[in-house]
Amino acid sequence: MKEYRDSEKKSFLTEEEFRRLYTRCRPMFVRIADSYVHNLHVAEDITDESFIRLWEKRDEIITTNYEAYAFRSVINRCIDHLRAETMLNSIRQDIHESRSRMQMYEISSLKSFNPDKIFAAEVKSLFWRCFDRMPAMTRKIFIASRYEGKTYSEIAESTGISLRQVTSHIQYALKMLRSELEDYLQ
Repeated sequence: MKEYRDSEKKSFLTEEEFRRLYTRCRPMFVRIADSYVHNLHVAEDITDESFIRLWEKRDEIITTNYEAYAFRSVINRCIDHLRAETMLNSIRQDIHESRSRMQMYEISSLKSFNPDKIFAAEVKSLFWRCFDRMPAMTRKIFIASRYEGKTYSEIAESTGISLRQVTSHIQYALKMLRSELEDYLQ
């Protein structure tokens, strides 16, 4: 163990000295810490933690000025707190920027979303499946009406059936299609 000269001898902090130091310096240290961290509760915690650490390490600390030591401890904890806050703010900023980019991507994605294109192939498939199940005459009349642009009278004349029967075939074809495509019709 290293020997100390009289002026360098280790002075141990007694409980009474600690109590006086705490009572005298705590309010001032809290104000100083608060002037840096701008949060009274955090400043109080920093100051109290510094005093607790001083008390716990009192046998290991080599100093003749415990007030200066405690003050330096408060300042160091303020620095640590501010560094941690800076890092946390940087992380929050990164998260915010990532969320903003993700939202912009989602907005862009939703804007370009075209349900007609997605469901067109499925609707077309359902249509042709239904169309294939129609009776031959109904299918022939439906094609003449919807794809060839013929009137009901022209269809009746070309097929040799009554106008009423043409109307019935068209109504039956539309009923089949509505039933098959009901999930896609509004």
